Amino acid sequence: MNVSEGTVSPPAGQSQSRLIRFIKLVLYPLFWLIRHPSRAAALGVTMVLVVLFIAVAGLWLWTGYHLAQARNDVARGHNAAAYSHLQKCAIIRPDNPEVLILSARIARRSGATDEAEALLYRYEGQHGMSEALVLERLLLRAATGEVEAVEAQLTARSASDGPDSELAFEGLVSGLITRFRWAEAYRHLAEWRARYPQSTAALLLAGKLEEQRQGYELAIGYYRQILEIDTDQDEARLRLATQLVENRRGDEALAHVEALRARLPNHPEVEVLWVRALALNGRATESRAALAECLRRNPEYPPALLESGGFALLDGDEVAAEQIFRHALNLNPDNLVAHNQYAFALARTGKAEEAAKARAVAESRKADLERITFLIGGPLQSSPNDPALHREIAQIALRAGQVREALRWFSTALQVDPNDIATHKALALLYRELDKPVLSAKHRALAQRPGDQPIINVAP
Repeated sequence: MNVSEGTVSPPAGQSQSRLIRFIKLVLYPLFWLIRHPSRAAALGVTMVLVVLFIAVAGLWLWTGYHLAQARNDVARGHNAAAYSHLQKCAIIRPDNPEVLILSARIARRSGATDEAEALLYRYEGQHGMSEALVLERLLLRAATGEVEAVEAQLTARSASDGPDSELAFEGLVSGLITRFRWAEAYRHLAEWRARYPQSTAALLLAGKLEEQRQGYELAIGYYRQILEIDTDQDEARLRLATQLVENRRGDEALAHVEALRARLPNHPEVEVLWVRALALNGRATESRAALAECLRRNPEYPPALLESGGFALLDGDEVAAEQIFRHALNLNPDNLVAHNQYAFALARTGKAEEAAKARAVAESRKADLERITFLIGGPLQSSPNDPALHREIAQIALRAGQVREALRWFSTALQVDPNDIATHKALALLYRELDKPVLSAKHRALAQRPGDQPIINVAP
């Protein structure tokens, strides 16, 4: 033996033997594969299948988790969170029936009715008819204003103790709000809240109804109630923050917008509210920086452009303000504030003639808005089935270039009176101008009575 500083070295032969055994152990699987190729192939296939099974099972469980989360979020009205989960589900199971139904429900609630309809058609093509599809189509028809066609079915469902009772209430009330049928909406809301006193969906629609009636303090109260029950209800918080900013309650608004920014990052509506809330609290430098960042991400967002134009006016740069307001109006010609600001900027730059024209447009838009407000708040409440009222609102919308809104009001005119000749005539001309000859011909035919003269030019 060799003894050195208290250690004992093994003999050289023993070290080599251990090295050889180690190499054989490491290479044993390779030798085994060479000696047993058929077994090796079978083992390889088995291992691949096991790995694939684990991967598929993992993806299935991952999708199932997100679907369960989406289901829960939709039931609680957390539509933005549910949408995020459904996007993940759609990567693996895009045609899953529940994914399609829940996606359609979110689209309907957000006002994207065309997208909701497309999703339901896709569901029917993939899975055929089902009770879930029938219900969602009833809700969608109500949301688009076809209340008369679905009211009886939804009322029966809401009166039951079934799992769809609350959804039926939601469909009824949202449809009645769409049609500005306030008295009936209040009645159904009262029944809904009596049966489900903690329903945040009922409180949300109650707030929307009060907003529609310009009862903003009542709406604020409903949104606060929702957040006491469910602090994660983003739509209620967004509506509350908007009302607080509009009413210049900067301190309270700032806290709510800050919470929204954490939950809905890079949301342009939230970012503009942040800009305005900061300004209301005297934090002008931060407000301008926030606006610059918002415009960097959303350069064509009209509300952000309006804020930018307002800052340009504050800085005395009327030329820049004029250009900004003009661009905002090109993107959204319906904004009355933008029309007034544009006229003011033109006057400040010495363009008196253009300013006068812009003021005339603004005054016309203001008069139309006041007329619609009067019709909805007065005559339409006392005579909801008078097609002339619906038709007049449609014609005002057309003057403002709101073709989609005009078509909605023409549609409701025909729902209350399918034989209204004046509405059919207006639609015949409108569809002709929209280059939709089949629809134009359909309404032209419906507008003709025996002995009537053909439609040549009927202003909508």
